[in-house]
Amino acid sequence: MGIIEAIIRALLYLCAIALCFFLCVWVLGEIGIALPYMVLTILKVMFVLIAILILLRLFWPIVAGQNWFPPRPPG
Repeated sequence: MGIIEAIIRALLYLCAIALCFFLCVWVLGEIGIALPYMVLTILKVMFVLIAILILLRLFWPIVAGQNWFPPRPPG
């Protein structure tokens, strides 16, 4: 799988998760069950954490291959 395909797939996953989240909140609001503000905030934080995990899994092979701390030259 190429990197472009992986990025597009990750973005599609994130869009699907966001769509499900907002659809669930909308349906609950339409049937008269209003979620408290703090519950919505916690659900949004969970969505952001899931997004970070998806992007981390996507870019981990690229990041892991970098030499972030090269050895110091002797002397």
